[in-house]
Amino acid sequence: GKGEGGGKGGKGASIAILKKGLQAAGVLPGGKWSNDTGALYVRGLPADTTNCDLYEIFSPFGAIPSGGCWAMTAEDGTCKGIAFINFVNDADAQNAIATLNGTMMPDGTTLVVQPKGQPKAKQGKGKGKGE
Repeated sequence: GKGEGGGKGGKGASIAILKKGLQAAGVLPGGKWSNDTGALYVRGLPADTTNCDLYEIFSPFGAIPSGGCWAMTAEDGTCKGIAFINFVNDADAQNAIATLNGTMMPDGTTLVVQPKGQPKAKQGKGKGKGE
């Protein structure tokens, strides 16, 4: 009805397009995920975890750039239980680790928050098809 939303959004306007444009222009602080300093690996997350949930949990510790929270999802959209968080400042990441690592989840599992490791080199032997 009238008066709802309050904005003057035009047809075809999209917040996703605005965000992509701002990111592409490089005007958002934090810019692109260009470093592993301040990057965290998180595991033990519930299946309903979203990027927004991660931002709400981790952003109080410090600045996180746009796109700095990634819940890894399965094809059906559920979280695989792992995520990556990228803080602008490493000290904020360390504070998040000190505070959140080892948190007991309601189902009895333990939340693991640690520095993001370097990607492991693939070995010749694997478990996948054709290997």
